[in-house]
Amino acid sequence: MKTRFVTLMVLPLVAFMISGCEKEKEDPSVTLGAQANATVPGFYSVSLDKTYTMSQAADNTGVIDILCFYEAETGNNIALASPGSGITGIFTGDDMPDNWGIKNTTYFFQTTLTGTQFEAVQDGDVLIETSFDTDNARRKAKDVQVGQVWAFKTQNGTYGLLLATAVTQGTSGTVTFKVRTK
Repeated sequence: MKTRFVTLMVLPLVAFMISGCEKEKEDPSVTLGAQANATVPGFYSVSLDKTYTMSQAADNTGVIDILCFYEAETGNNIALASPGSGITGIFTGDDMPDNWGIKNTTYFFQTTLTGTQFEAVQDGDVLIETSFDTDNARRKAKDVQVGQVWAFKTQNGTYGLLLATAVTQGTSGTVTFKVRTK
């Protein structure tokens, strides 16, 4: 009887410990939708690690660092930028970034890091900052492709790396990425 009681008490504890370990291994991703995507938010705050729809972003302009858009004519395809990147004619309506009073600017640089190298990086690692090339950084990450690692620096000075893990082209397309910050 005591053995059964101990077993019944220990099994839930072991299950809890295993599930806790599995949660630590999770590497959450961010998915952003392009301008015509009605189901996936297209705006992202690095500092809050939170996505926003365009109307939500318009109410929180000071925290928006990255947005997703699609533009085939100029070769941007699925691209990442920021409200301060100067893109126009992509978004429509009263809440579009063109109308925002605060337009944070994030700069991007495509690194030569591999996905495997990215996976070895932890938040806070010095490689996150040293991978960013200020002289060659741009206000857009154009034509984002699966497997690319982009270094970025937000307007408030946060450095980051993102690894593109999924891309769907088109104005209703999406980009999914993992993020590390310093």
